[in-house]
Amino acid sequence: MMLAMVVSIMGGVFVFLNPYLVAFHDNTNWNSANNIADRIEDRLDVVGDAPNGTGTRQALSLQASSINPVQLVEEWVISADLTPYEVVQVEEINSTSLRFVSINESITSVVITNPTNAVSIDVRSSFEYSVVDHNLTSETFLIVDMYNEGGIHVHRWARFVLSGLSISTNIDGGLNQIVLINDARISKDPSTSFEIEKAPRLRLDTLVDGTTRLSLVLTDVQLSESLGNGPNVGFKVESLGPIQLFTGEAYNLRVMVKNTLHSIVDPQYHEIWLTDYTLNRASGTLDEFIGISPYQRASGIDGFTVETQDLALSLEIDVRRMVVNG
Repeated sequence: MMLAMVVSIMGGVFVFLNPYLVAFHDNTNWNSANNIADRIEDRLDVVGDAPNGTGTRQALSLQASSINPVQLVEEWVISADLTPYEVVQVEEINSTSLRFVSINESITSVVITNPTNAVSIDVRSSFEYSVVDHNLTSETFLIVDMYNEGGIHVHRWARFVLSGLSISTNIDGGLNQIVLINDARISKDPSTSFEIEKAPRLRLDTLVDGTTRLSLVLTDVQLSESLGNGPNVGFKVESLGPIQLFTGEAYNLRVMVKNTLHSIVDPQYHEIWLTDYTLNRASGTLDEFIGISPYQRASGIDGFTVETQDLALSLEIDVRRMVVNG
């Protein structure tokens, strides 16, 4: 009789405490996943600017989590004129051709670069779009440089499609996911949609001569296969060599971003980057505003640029490329 009472009481206590035990277990796993994300970001910051082939080895406890690749999920297209005496527009037609138009018809040669090769093509500008065919297909990046007859670098157009990592953790009700992509952190719980915890950082500052400078670092992390569970899972982060995309004065900047992780990511990015513009627009002070602004439509769907109120603009845009191997 006494034993039955004890068993009954213990069963009731267990039923009462079970939700709290599950919540405690989920909270422990959630904290562990965030700590893993912090440590990975630290390693990426250390290796990102290192020369090609330089890396570091790391070990993590992945008892309740796994690290998975997120391939080719965020596309950045960045273009700018590099001289005030020409305005160039470039459009990619397909993977092997593009077209361009230059207002002063000064472009005489185009250099196209992908991860494995580069080709120089002589062209003739006109008042209409000119088509350039090439065979440098690339899923990851393509850089187009345009020069005039004097060999002056007139325009640069670049497309980078970035990959990242996803930390997946089983919790009560489903899967918690933390996506690390291009220095951003995007999270999702089983019952919620994706939320931007940290967006890619666009840094604006003013130099001593009054020039507005935009600094941006794109981060591409390639993981060939998932890193499974275990108490001591080792992996290596290795640099593929950074790329200096823009440095110095630029004109007619246009940046377009497309994230395919989920349809709500792009609008959240735009809202974060255009907060100051939106506030100045609401207060009627756009004639004094210096900062990130829409390229055309206010939503940011056409991309964004930097409003300088006719002052000089300087760009410092680099690309960090890394590969992660188990």
